[in-house]
Amino acid sequence: MFNREDLLFRDYCVTNKILTEDRWKQFVDTVTNYGMNDGFSKALIEFNFFSPEDLVHHIGKAFTLPVMKLYSETSSAPHEMLSVTFIRKHRVIPMFLFGNELTVAFIDPPYKNVLDELAKLTQKKIVPVISAVNDFDETLKIQQGGFDELKRIASAIDIQKFDVVRTGEKEVDRLEKIGEFPPLIMLIDEIFLRAIKIGASDIHIEPFEDELRLRFRLDGVLQRVASFPQKIAEGMAAVIKTKADMDIFEKKKPQDGRISLTLETRAFDLRVNSLPTVNGEKIVLRILNKSSINKKINDLGLATHNLAMLKHLLNQPNGLLLVTGPTGSGKTTTLYAAINHIKSVEKNIVTVENPVEYLVDTVNQVNVDPDRDLTFASALRAILRQDPDVVLVGEIRDSETGITATEAALTGHLVLSTLHTNDAVGAIPRLINMGVPSYWLAPALIGVVAQRLVRKICEYCKDEYQPTEEVFYRAGLSSLSGRAPFYRGTGCKRCNFQGYSGRLAIHEVIIVNDEIQNLIYQNETTTKIREAALKSGFRDLRFDGLKKVIAGLTTLDEIQRVTRSAL
Repeated sequence: MFNREDLLFRDYCVTNKILTEDRWKQFVDTVTNYGMNDGFSKALIEFNFFSPEDLVHHIGKAFTLPVMKLYSETSSAPHEMLSVTFIRKHRVIPMFLFGNELTVAFIDPPYKNVLDELAKLTQKKIVPVISAVNDFDETLKIQQGGFDELKRIASAIDIQKFDVVRTGEKEVDRLEKIGEFPPLIMLIDEIFLRAIKIGASDIHIEPFEDELRLRFRLDGVLQRVASFPQKIAEGMAAVIKTKADMDIFEKKKPQDGRISLTLETRAFDLRVNSLPTVNGEKIVLRILNKSSINKKINDLGLATHNLAMLKHLLNQPNGLLLVTGPTGSGKTTTLYAAINHIKSVEKNIVTVENPVEYLVDTVNQVNVDPDRDLTFASALRAILRQDPDVVLVGEIRDSETGITATEAALTGHLVLSTLHTNDAVGAIPRLINMGVPSYWLAPALIGVVAQRLVRKICEYCKDEYQPTEEVFYRAGLSSLSGRAPFYRGTGCKRCNFQGYSGRLAIHEVIIVNDEIQNLIYQNETTTKIREAALKSGFRDLRFDGLKKVIAGLTTLDEIQRVTRSAL
């Protein structure tokens, strides 16, 4: 389980009284039960044996290596030296190349086998340095585009060449007549590749009277990619439906399907839905990146106090914990991160989903199948006879599911689920209106997390500016006018001239304390419940969003867009 260098670090810690023998034995017992999937250093931090700052300091001293701050050095990193597979597997980042010397950052002790493999792969002399885990993770996120093997896959088709808006309908017709219009199966594969390479979350293929429009949802916003001749709409729908195991002859009813796709070393699921329209079938594909399954709750971008409250809720032995927000706000990712946080061989965790989006080790997962009377409610009732410790219900969408989930929480189970509400407090009246009695909900509900996704300012064109006094006033930030720097993206090639690249979440977390429990029992208004929550430290989505604006992560416009605030 442990490498020679791990044991050398243990000896250093014991000799210098940083860890006792008993404390090391506790660590060994912990990783024996839970594993070290993310490596030695991350395990030491995750199981609270070291803080990131202390650990990097001691590894540096133990192996007489310099500690390097990586985040500010990303632009000079030689991106093409190593594959992303190697980087993730061995937790290393190449940082500098001077002549024949390649400086490589480690977070684990510098293992000899990794150093030898690096030297063999790069044909360079390897100079190891040590970096903190949190610094390493942030740097890797920034450099992802440079390291991502998907970026190296060349496009086989120039989609814009067949765009009737850009090229002209006559030119596209001419290309078709001379046999240069690509086969539909190749065109669809190119669309999938292009969407995944740029990080789109959804693909929309929409038939209109004069065109077949292709749009991608990127960072939460739909963008037109191309418009093809309308006459290929039926054929394109048939090819996609065939790939998704859908009925190509059924064109009058909505259908659902699924496509599994592997590009290089990364696996994706495409969730497909067809919808009959007056001009033909509209196809929407949701792209599910299976790497999302590995997220930890520390990676969700929660503010320190919100993260502490969520961890507290997940440590409860029973109760109902809800994650709320609109479609596409990252609720499923948060639930899977929560499951990753609490899963262990000592707990029986069962999920019921529609559909199961990602498979999780040691977790039993059930697919809803209404055609066979396997609904959320019926599956949940069956699960409760399976001696579960934790139950994840993909969504509470009806009275029966809401009541059954609440009953499960009251009978000694920790129940996690999602709900479509505008904010955390709104989950309470929503469940009561569904038919969950307030005298059941009050003792069952332990907390609610509400979230939204906002676009991040592009790091490559980030520029400081000062909003107008009117904007400050509407945002409630008049006191910061002229005192704090604000940022926005000016637009560049790397962000497709949008000024934004990637997304982050803003959150609000409510813990149901005795006062809020009594207010729920008494069927009090959401206003009174919100006031009680504020007294106990609750901060709303807008507050969390504005903190991230001031931190230079996003813009006031984005907070206005997702929180409906009048900035």
